[in-house]
Amino acid sequence: MELERQVRYASNTVVAGELLHLAGRAALDIGCGDGKFTRFLARSGARATGLDVNPYVLVRARDTARDEGLDIAWVEGRAEDLPFADDRFNVVVFSNSLHHVAPNEMARAIAEAARVLRPGGDLYVMEPVAEGPYFEATRLINDERAVRNLARDAVHGASEHGLTPVTEVTFMALRTWSSFEEFAAEQEERGEKRRQVLAERGNEMRTLFQGAARREGDRLAFDQIFRVNLLRRR
Repeated sequence: MELERQVRYASNTVVAGELLHLAGRAALDIGCGDGKFTRFLARSGARATGLDVNPYVLVRARDTARDEGLDIAWVEGRAEDLPFADDRFNVVVFSNSLHHVAPNEMARAIAEAARVLRPGGDLYVMEPVAEGPYFEATRLINDERAVRNLARDAVHGASEHGLTPVTEVTFMALRTWSSFEEFAAEQEERGEKRRQVLAERGNEMRTLFQGAARREGDRLAFDQIFRVNLLRRR
């Protein structure tokens, strides 16, 4: 497997655009959420399908795609039991979604992705890495170390499902806030669990946040690390 060891600033769409041939190809985005990455696939010329277990986010995804004039199929379903025939897609994507699959179902999700891929098709898996300044700053409120590592292990076991590693790319995205208060307000909007952590451990979080930050002008800056694995069906 070719491994790109140099970490650089990039984005998921930039890396995907470099690694994937999308024009005219059938592409499935598993765990698509609001469809942001699915819309990128469609704008890149793919015949895109977005799949998510949550019907409510699919409504928002469908409305946004329609407003942008994009022709995308939206399907409710689970990663570990894909509602598609064998050999249906040229490209299958897990974009920041594999670690949200139940831990005991991640290997099954990879197997299902391989099943619906055509021979020679590409599996693209992008996952946040549980290390680095951003992770350290936010781990008390969103410590997904265990499930992210399980997702990594599932990808590394993909050869059992007829998938061959092609390349692994690591990149960074820059996250900035003006203050801890701005960060905390943003987190509070993301659910009761995070509000409770802030209420109980706010001072500890502030210390971690400020310790992991670097100053860029009037902003507090953090590098978030992501890993992309590209695999190909044999």
